[in-house]
Amino acid sequence: MINKTTIILFLTTLQLAAYAQQTYQLDPKKSKILWNTRNTVGGHNGYLLFNTGNLNYSPAGQPAGGYFSMDMNSIRSTDHAVAAENQKVDKELRKPGFFDIEKYPQATMDIRQIAATDKANTYKVTGDLTIKGITNPIDFLAIITKKGNTIIAKAEVEIHRLKWKIDLQPEPKAWDLVSAVKDKMIADEIVISLNLVFNNIPEK
Repeated sequence: MINKTTIILFLTTLQLAAYAQQTYQLDPKKSKILWNTRNTVGGHNGYLLFNTGNLNYSPAGQPAGGYFSMDMNSIRSTDHAVAAENQKVDKELRKPGFFDIEKYPQATMDIRQIAATDKANTYKVTGDLTIKGITNPIDFLAIITKKGNTIIAKAEVEIHRLKWKIDLQPEPKAWDLVSAVKDKMIADEIVISLNLVFNNIPEK
């Protein structure tokens, strides 16, 4: 005869297994990356959209990892009041010296670990960011909150543009005096603000 303890253990196992299968899918329409560069002549800011993304939860009910694909063709600057001026910046961003978007139409973020901190809903995120085919590790703090079947994640991180060869030099071995001077006018850090919304996708 199956005793009460066995039944409880069986039901608990089923519950944990079901929870382990939970995947939260990024909502691209509600999620956005805001970026900001600063230089001696004012800097630029704008946004970038996602192709896809997901956030996985562990059996213990904690965020554990994920993967994101960013649509580099969607990058836009928004700091000018005149649309034509923003379009000039957008054109520059597409060039090989910046993001070389024709050759690298997407960037990716592979989250390897999400660790809880001593602050409620605050986690240390560690992963690999790939831009222009170059992968570097990054880590940052994120506030992740769960409301029903929706997850909201917000974070701010600085990346060093030279690690991904965002250096105004079209060819690594070429020397362009004008580009070099312009490069010195731009701060090495790009400030990225993440505003992400995820929805639960039940396993079938």
